[in-house]
Amino acid sequence: MMGRTRLSEGPRRSAALILGALTCVGTWACGSSPQKAYYTLSYPLAEDRVTEARPPLHPVRLRLRPFEVALPYDRPQMVYRQTPYEFQYDPYRLWAAKPQHMLRELVEDHLQAAHLVAEVTRTYGEEPPPYELKGEVLAIEELDAGDTWFGHLAMRFELVRTRDQVTLWHYQFDRKRQVGRLAPALIVRAISEILQEEMQRVTVALDQTLARDRGVMPTLSAATAPGPADAKTGAPVPSSQGGASGPATSPDSEDRLPLIVPDDEVR
Repeated sequence: MMGRTRLSEGPRRSAALILGALTCVGTWACGSSPQKAYYTLSYPLAEDRVTEARPPLHPVRLRLRPFEVALPYDRPQMVYRQTPYEFQYDPYRLWAAKPQHMLRELVEDHLQAAHLVAEVTRTYGEEPPPYELKGEVLAIEELDAGDTWFGHLAMRFELVRTRDQVTLWHYQFDRKRQVGRLAPALIVRAISEILQEEMQRVTVALDQTLARDRGVMPTLSAATAPGPADAKTGAPVPSSQGGASGPATSPDSEDRLPLIVPDDEVR
């Protein structure tokens, strides 16, 4: 994040530490540490009077299960990566809550605002709800590719019919979005924007799946959901390019670690 030392700056960092130590000799003012900052995911929910006035599209209850999260991201520290092989954690840039909790809350707010079902709940209540939505956070991080930076979010969803535990629908996305400069708030905003776009798509798919299971016509159209966005410009691209790519190997040097984002995507 901002102010972090990159891997290529090892010698510069060592020199700075030595200089700092010499400067601090005989003083009492060098014991302070950088201030911690806390960040949360957020995006504005659409204010649609027609949506607010109409009844829910499906008169059923939907339970949001506690979201699962990949172990490297189950922590308050924000994750950043420069290669596919190494996770790094920023001790001074932290999530206000663990990522799985923030994402679950945003998903809940989005579905409630869309009036998709009669009730979005986190509990069973007196009777089990007819449907449950599972969520899993596969990645939420900053990707560093030289002097280019991306917010990266990957998730998986499943809609389960409670009475027989049949999975009616599942969906997975893996998206990254480039930011103009290295700033924690811009990375968080990029991740929030990815979630906002994907939740529009998820809401449409849930409407269609619930309608099919209940034997009624769906209301929402797939045309209302945005397509996958190009990581740099946000322009629509084929879905096969919407996710994060794997390691890229430099053809001219086997000793150089591959970038977490291949060179052909950093333009």
